[in-house]
Amino acid sequence: MSHAFIDSVFPFGSQYLRGLTPRPEDWDRDMATMRDLGFNTIRAWLVWGTLEPRQGEVDVAYVRSMLDTAHKYGLRVGLLFHLHGCPEWAIRKHRRYWYVDERGRSFEPAVRANTPSGGWPGLCFDYKQVHQLEDAFITTMIKGLDDHPALAFWEPINEPHQWIDFSQSPPGVFCYCDGTRAAFIDWLRRKYGTLERLNEAWGRRMGEWEEVRPPTWRFGLSDWCDWRTFTAENIAALVHRRSDVIRSCSKKPIAVHAWGGSCVTCTELGSMAFDDWKNADPTDIWGDSAFPQRASSTVLVGLGMAATRSAARGRPFWQAELGTADYHGTMIRTGRLPSRWLEMWSWESIRQGAKGLLYWQFRKERHGNESGAFGLTDYAGNPTQNAHAVARIGGLFNEHRELFARTQPEKAQVAIVFSYQSYMLTWSQMRTCRLNVDAMSGYYRMFWERSIPVDVVHEERITAEALAGYRLVILPMPLALAPQAREAIREYIAQGGQVLSDPYLCAYDADKALDVEVPGGGFAEIFGCHEYDIRQAGEAPVKINWNGQSFPVERSHFQATWTLKGAQVVASYEDGQPCVVQHNWKRGRAILAGLNLGLGAAPQEGVGDDVQRSGTGAAYAGAANLVTTLAREAGVEQSIIMPQGVVASLLRGEDGKHLFITLNTQTESVTGGVDLKRFEFHSGIDLLSQKPVDQSAWRSGLTWEALETRVFLIEGQDIR
Repeated sequence: MSHAFIDSVFPFGSQYLRGLTPRPEDWDRDMATMRDLGFNTIRAWLVWGTLEPRQGEVDVAYVRSMLDTAHKYGLRVGLLFHLHGCPEWAIRKHRRYWYVDERGRSFEPAVRANTPSGGWPGLCFDYKQVHQLEDAFITTMIKGLDDHPALAFWEPINEPHQWIDFSQSPPGVFCYCDGTRAAFIDWLRRKYGTLERLNEAWGRRMGEWEEVRPPTWRFGLSDWCDWRTFTAENIAALVHRRSDVIRSCSKKPIAVHAWGGSCVTCTELGSMAFDDWKNADPTDIWGDSAFPQRASSTVLVGLGMAATRSAARGRPFWQAELGTADYHGTMIRTGRLPSRWLEMWSWESIRQGAKGLLYWQFRKERHGNESGAFGLTDYAGNPTQNAHAVARIGGLFNEHRELFARTQPEKAQVAIVFSYQSYMLTWSQMRTCRLNVDAMSGYYRMFWERSIPVDVVHEERITAEALAGYRLVILPMPLALAPQAREAIREYIAQGGQVLSDPYLCAYDADKALDVEVPGGGFAEIFGCHEYDIRQAGEAPVKINWNGQSFPVERSHFQATWTLKGAQVVASYEDGQPCVVQHNWKRGRAILAGLNLGLGAAPQEGVGDDVQRSGTGAAYAGAANLVTTLAREAGVEQSIIMPQGVVASLLRGEDGKHLFITLNTQTESVTGGVDLKRFEFHSGIDLLSQKPVDQSAWRSGLTWEALETRVFLIEGQDIR
């Protein structure tokens, strides 16, 4: 796979062209402004309906003219195929390929906020005839543009996921057309092999494959989990197919990015049905988008980028769309966000290892529901205060390109397992994945606040060998772990690993049928206990006793008690019943909590442009102390000690020069020192102020203003 573009430039810039915004008469002035702001990269949408208004008449010249202007100002351009914006001629001619909802109603393509030119969501891609139409447009554009010197990369699809109808509550699910139904049955044949095996998994007695139907009402587990998993894999197959078409015509790198915050933060994942790890497989560059609304959302920007880093699997990754706020548009406006928020989200992406940063977007949209929103410029295209703020960041990237391109975050000691199947099971019953998202983000936040690096690992991609590199593995809301994850975790513990799990561990087997005991999947032996009772915890905090102290655990969904079979009690409920237990099994340690310890720390916010949440505070200090103490006992080291409220990362370089990125997440100034436990500081310079930092200031005299980011170039040596 080609990484030449990333290797040659640290991409920095914004989204620019989408359909008919901005106008061609604005291109020259806008791109001159971009150059002056230090931009080197922009993205443009190739909206099918805009560029092929009549069948076979593809307006390559329109895009080539934009590329000419970009080249004039030294800008590199990525081109995105937005085929969800279908031409009107195709909509009229191919009505039989419209999407169909669960009630059998065809959805007539229309204008959407991100597609003001119309044609959303296009035609269902489960028909070969639709493939042929799309492929013809893709190949025509590539053959007409691939030789242009400004062209840097291609994108086969924007934020790959299955679209949903937000006008319904819960959101409407797609697609139930004949083509998708047939594709679903083919998928089930491949998964189960025989109808008898499918009947066993679903608990049915169907006599013919033709009797198999995707579920339409809200009840069911096995069928719904299969239906949404199929849809996610169907989306991944679409990404693969379009990538193959591009590669048949071009040697330029292929970039794709996930919907806001990645799948691990998507509360509508069961509806939207996408899997970042599978979508990333055919790409050269993987990315994420994030649309945070408040300073406290920074932790979710970090979680999204940590998952993006994992899904990239060693390939370059970037922040492909970072929202510049004033979300929504027209009559619903949220206002321009403080520059320091935008700076903090930018640097949070970089400190997670991102090798590029693109903002959404440069100019405000002129048409439709998003008109007036977003944008680094005012209505007339003049740079705002936020544009100048990000320009200062871009200036550093341009000046120290090699440093930012080559440095890497320190290896994570903690892994949090992302269980796609557990998300699907929760969604099947509750029509939201909020519990899964909050369980994961809460655990992540506990370590994020202590500057302890964390990886997010996919249940279908982990092995015991891969887990062996972590000192602690955490299982948030692990209702139905994939068989591969069960085996990997079992072997990891046997070889000396340590695991902390939420309650209801593998209560459901691979078919989503209830197991005969909990923990299921053979984990009762490993964790040395089985569930005695379980109930919802209720709204009131649950008090537990641990290490001579009593404290409340907030927001837990479950409250389980255990019958011990060799496990020892770590923490108990007020009535003395065991709450958190641990068991030494073979060479490792298995810890099982009766409460969802991470939920109290969940930000309860959203960074997806379609799904926004309003987080509320909670007291989670006791649970965080318990979790981090268990982590410390597992050998997890807090190698960076910062003043309260400041988070930091050390990005290591190969030449003895390292980046140290620090963010004050508090709304008040902080003064204090830095202690890098395994690194001896010799000298440094504050890259933003260009002022040197001596050892005395480093140890005690650094000050961060409210919500201020400070970035240092430091030199020193490891302490052996």
